[in-house]
Amino acid sequence: MTKISPSPPSHLVAGNINALSSGSVIDEYIIERVLAKGGFSTVYLARQLKDQQQVAIKEYNPKHLVAREGNTIIPIDPASAKLFQRGRELFLKEATLLTTLKHPNIVRVINFFLCNNTAYLVMNYDYGITLGNWLKNPDNLVNTEFLLDVFQPVMRCIKNMHHRGLLHLDIKPDNILLRPLNNPLILDFGSALPYKDQQNRNAHSMTKGYAAPEQYNASKQLGPWSDCYSIGCSMRVCLDRTEPLLSTDHRAIEKRPSAHQRYKPHIDEKVLYAIDWAMQYSPSKRPQSIDDLLNATNYR
Repeated sequence: MTKISPSPPSHLVAGNINALSSGSVIDEYIIERVLAKGGFSTVYLARQLKDQQQVAIKEYNPKHLVAREGNTIIPIDPASAKLFQRGRELFLKEATLLTTLKHPNIVRVINFFLCNNTAYLVMNYDYGITLGNWLKNPDNLVNTEFLLDVFQPVMRCIKNMHHRGLLHLDIKPDNILLRPLNNPLILDFGSALPYKDQQNRNAHSMTKGYAAPEQYNASKQLGPWSDCYSIGCSMRVCLDRTEPLLSTDHRAIEKRPSAHQRYKPHIDEKVLYAIDWAMQYSPSKRPQSIDDLLNATNYR
């Protein structure tokens, strides 16, 4: 593994992250093009050199901490270097975790490795569009069947994680890939946390709006009810087509009509009640398990 210089060059500027160019070779793969970019990573379409099989490769490159020189990722200063190293450790932890999770609605990890002073995660390449991008098209209509087609498999997938003692903690539309027939695939597990490892929760990222209220308070216990909140919130966003309210913004939440009040004529009441139940502020008032939430939506 390449060591990080304690005194990075002074000309490096955070955010100066050009994507790897088409034709770049890393480990056993050749880069074709960028599939997606985020604040912490870039996902590429690539091919395995040995058999030309298409794969997706996720590169760890937190834009606020690093710059790129050639193909190499370099922290911009010593303070950033420490944060980068910790983040890279968590990235590899996610990769290790994903190799142990086998489920038809979880992205399948093929390989992970260190290169260019950073870490890479190699996954099966699946054709589809993220739910977040799908929702941006006003011609795509959300009805009861769509919500159940997408979110009941997501719930079963998260239930499988819970049975293994893991919480996901970052369910959101951008982390759900819609394959043909709206068959969902959960893409990102960077915030996953074992039930028994909650003292390290500060090292895990969360998404404002989708994160349950207790995720903002280190003294509060996380549990299946936390993932229930994120699932309910994601379902509500499919109906609202707007970014969710911050879960700790009591005043705004009190003013917001319930899903049942707003969408009763168009969406099955049982599903709407399930959304409202999952999004209760108090963890004790939410479903306590994914089975509870599944049963609340299971009318077909």
